[in-house]
Amino acid sequence: MQDVIEHFDDDVEGSFLGMCVRAPENSLRRGISAYDLTMFNTPQLERLVVELGELPEDEKTPVVKRVIEAADQTIRRAGYMLFIGD
Repeated sequence: MQDVIEHFDDDVEGSFLGMCVRAPENSLRRGISAYDLTMFNTPQLERLVVELGELPEDEKTPVVKRVIEAADQTIRRAGYMLFIGD
């Protein structure tokens, strides 16, 4: 059983999911499913943080920044981050 540390949703514009859908095919964020569960472990989260950090500033919406913060927190706890699709 896992403890849920934090829960939050995408913004009303769906900026996080939109950014994932537009990501290059070989990126980790492209693998985040809009319709299913996607779980990342620590090494995957480290890669995700790098990918998100490399986004142009205008794509770093508040929800993207929140995902980065949550991923950093999850990495420190050696946990898993779960993305829940529709």
